[in-house]
Amino acid sequence: MRQTRAFTLIELLVVIAIIAVLMGILMPALRKARDAGKMISCQSNQKNLTTAWYMYAIDNDDKLCGSWNYNATGWGDPWDWVWAPWQVNGDSAISDYANATQEEKQEGVRRGVLFKYVNDVDAYHCPSDQSAGRNFCSYSLPDSLNGKWGQGKGGNGIWPDMKNLSQLANPSKSYVLVEENDPRGYNINSWVINPSTGKNSTSWSDPIVVWHSSRSGFGFADGHAEAWKWNIETLKLFEDLSSWQQPTPQTDEGIYDLNRILDGWPAPKR
Repeated sequence: MRQTRAFTLIELLVVIAIIAVLMGILMPALRKARDAGKMISCQSNQKNLTTAWYMYAIDNDDKLCGSWNYNATGWGDPWDWVWAPWQVNGDSAISDYANATQEEKQEGVRRGVLFKYVNDVDAYHCPSDQSAGRNFCSYSLPDSLNGKWGQGKGGNGIWPDMKNLSQLANPSKSYVLVEENDPRGYNINSWVINPSTGKNSTSWSDPIVVWHSSRSGFGFADGHAEAWKWNIETLKLFEDLSSWQQPTPQTDEGIYDLNRILDGWPAPKR
């Protein structure tokens, strides 16, 4: 009767070593594929939300939804796209935003005017969101889209603000959604470049997050989405944005990134 020869210890170690090498080769590729899938999902979110943003204006006589977050204490308006964290089945906002529950943050999303068009809370949350539950809604709208810091609004911004969709110039080049990670419990109000200088800014202001391998996602007014890759200086400057240090780029690459953002800032027709 023939006996089956077992693996020797050396042969077993060789097999284990080969498996380890293959895993080392495959794992980065698998992570890359997983991250790419999350970015595609995020861009799908942005396409759906920008379409909802457009449909709201069509259904409301050309009026834009508000780009702030209504919180029932004088900030924002009931026609804002999403609201601040809100009591579930309650009648008031949450005052302690930093400690609001995920359910309360999602309730704020449900009360926004765009939820009529995109009624899935997960569509407001990037699957690569790394805020560890600090925020739920991963996106913000630029202030010029019916916000409160533009010209004539009593704020200190100098950019022209728009109340109507028909005012917007270059929809295919104007972003409507940016990815933000406000450290105060939710993405409070709108997103701005620099409140004191607006589109003429030479420095950053509100945070942009980088959740997609050195890239951030943007949803545009014509309904398409893009992922912009940042240069090394910009990635380092973004680390300071969480504390609103308003860093100024010093390299040509960093200035290029800021100018790209300035060029895409939503502005009215001349």
